[in-house]
Amino acid sequence: MSVVLAALDCSPAARPVLEAAIRTGQLTGTGVEAVHVLDGPAESFEILKALATREAVPLRLLEGPVEPALFAALNAPEVTVAVIGARGTISGQRPVGRTTLHVLQHLGKPVVVVPPEAVSPPAFRTLLVPLEGTDATSRPVLEQLLPLMVDEVELVVLHVFTAATLPAMLDRPLRDLEILGKEFLDRHCPFRADVEFRPGPVTSRVVEVSDERNADLVVLSWYRDSSPGRASIIRGVLGTSRLPVLLLPVTSLDQPVPSAGN
Repeated sequence: MSVVLAALDCSPAARPVLEAAIRTGQLTGTGVEAVHVLDGPAESFEILKALATREAVPLRLLEGPVEPALFAALNAPEVTVAVIGARGTISGQRPVGRTTLHVLQHLGKPVVVVPPEAVSPPAFRTLLVPLEGTDATSRPVLEQLLPLMVDEVELVVLHVFTAATLPAMLDRPLRDLEILGKEFLDRHCPFRADVEFRPGPVTSRVVEVSDERNADLVVLSWYRDSSPGRASIIRGVLGTSRLPVLLLPVTSLDQPVPSAGN
């Protein structure tokens, strides 16, 4: 049986992580479970047990060390989506803590990263999908996202044009961008969707459009490469967004030019 697995710790992030996991389960039509890795014999996890019981989510307790035990649980074949906190507190390490970074760099499946200040709606209804304006980088994101979803949603596709991706030959920019947006939706989004066009920088526009459109979830592609000069947009969004962020790993060896997630 497929499951969405929530990684809970004893920080204030536990509640928003579990709530986001439940919403992700609704979105994907998948059952939800939770896991906690014990970090020392004196640790108290009664609050986590009460939280999981209240939400009717099974909670599994594992023995540490934390990183390898948690990674093994999230990497189990039945886990389709992992949900983990970005950091333990609002003032904690940004964009993500060490354990979360380890998971993101090595786990080859979708991960929802939840900031501690996130407040989950009754359901994930509006998904913001920032893209960088080219078909080659847009297609892999939507090809991974659409098969995951069984619940009805509205997609807000945010094309952020930079100097490198802005179409050079636009006779009438507003009209031509509207035509480009309609063509994109006809090709890739056979249900309720909308397109926003904004100039960069990407991170600022993600926050801006998230607020304007009352988005519930941000969706980005992720090459699992955080080396210098890479993943700057991932770091920026994770460090500033108050919304959960779904990272879709790009696993193809024939990788295109990095999308808005990179």
